Amino acid sequence: MPVSLKQLPGPKGYPIVGNIPVIDLPDLHNQIEQWADEYGDVYRLNLGYTSQTVVTRPSIIQKILAARPKEFIRMKKMDNIIREGGVDGVFNAEGEKWKLHRKIVAKGLDVKHQKEFYPSMVTILGRLYNKWSKDAESGEPFDIQRDLLRFTVDITSTLAFGTEMNTLEQEGSAIQDHMEKVFPMIFYRINQPIQWHKLVKRKADREFEAAVSEMNKLVDEFIVSGQAKLKAHPELRENPSNLLESILVAAEEEENFSLEEVRGNLLTLLMAGEDTTAHTLNWLMYLLTIHTDAQNGLREEADRVLGDGPWMSDYSDNTALKYAEAVAFESMRFKPVAPVMLFQAQQDIELEEFFIKKGQKILTQYRSAALKDEYFTEAQSFKPERWLKESKCPVHSMDAFTPFGSGPRYCPGRNLAILEIRMVLSMLFKNFDIEMVTDHKEIKEVMAFTMMANDFKVRLKKRA
Repeated sequence: MPVSLKQLPGPKGYPIVGNIPVIDLPDLHNQIEQWADEYGDVYRLNLGYTSQTVVTRPSIIQKILAARPKEFIRMKKMDNIIREGGVDGVFNAEGEKWKLHRKIVAKGLDVKHQKEFYPSMVTILGRLYNKWSKDAESGEPFDIQRDLLRFTVDITSTLAFGTEMNTLEQEGSAIQDHMEKVFPMIFYRINQPIQWHKLVKRKADREFEAAVSEMNKLVDEFIVSGQAKLKAHPELRENPSNLLESILVAAEEEENFSLEEVRGNLLTLLMAGEDTTAHTLNWLMYLLTIHTDAQNGLREEADRVLGDGPWMSDYSDNTALKYAEAVAFESMRFKPVAPVMLFQAQQDIELEEFFIKKGQKILTQYRSAALKDEYFTEAQSFKPERWLKESKCPVHSMDAFTPFGSGPRYCPGRNLAILEIRMVLSMLFKNFDIEMVTDHKEIKEVMAFTMMANDFKVRLKKRA
């Protein structure tokens, strides 16, 4: 007989409120791992008024991802709250609507558009290089996370809107300030058993709503500008120059694609593209200042591939940066920025030895398995070479490594993110030495929709 939710083990809770009092939202992902070690890779959380199935077993997670959207969708509560954040796009769309959104967004992010866009990416990378050169000359510690967030905002906004925000060279960045308020509040609301913000508005709620309003205004301005450009240059309808134009053309051709959904997809790209890539790069800085031997591999590769240039000026050089990609993957194994995903069953279904009832909420967490020897050789060791073809690591389970998701909902921005990471790592280690100023022990993982680090400072020096 299949095991039902009620038969699953799990942490003992309190009367009425269950496990709610002991859940620490900023540390939720780590709590999930600790409970998995104690209760197994499938267990139950008691949330008082409801229960949640927690899954850390890779084979079941892969089955859930492959069965979307017919058998599983994102948790409905999550979708509602994301929509409150002004996002109605490919990330939270389901069914036929998702297929339409995916087709349009993926087209704007394909390799052809990346190649065309690459000269603009190099310009933005040059601004980051100039900023870091000044930091290296001064020798002063600085917040590298701030720079990485601005770099990814500039990349994403230029690709999406065809407009350079250039937050790297600005003293203040209104768009960055607004974006920093959105994801943490969405995460907070998703995990609140009672939606208090609908009854009482706190200061944080008002700031969140103001940030969403300002971001919507900004995107609406870009939409109006894009519509005017398409009207003045109708030839762009056949060959759009950016994602905004692609989506606007599609919206005109598709009866069921509204301007609200145009805005939602642009906001999705802007926020998700900025947040996930920037925090991945930030964790790379943290890990590489611990595992300094990997820095040597990055320097050797950058010197060989880039030659006399300070950065990767030719798009074709991108594929030669194998070690940089390997370091990125190993960093994602240790520090995935989206380790938790929430789903809801669309119908009764059996997953291996478990029975999942229609409507059941499921929380999946995949880092738990990725750091176990059952799935990766010497899983607790930072070994970028495990991702190279000549690797001698016999245990290497790709089922336990899903930083970009899997199945039909595989992240369409994956190639762009890897390209940005290769560019930054090769430029950094071709030109600079990096050292951590903040004590590594003071740097903590903070879950706020994405898993980020608390603030830390580094120091750069020009390579001899």
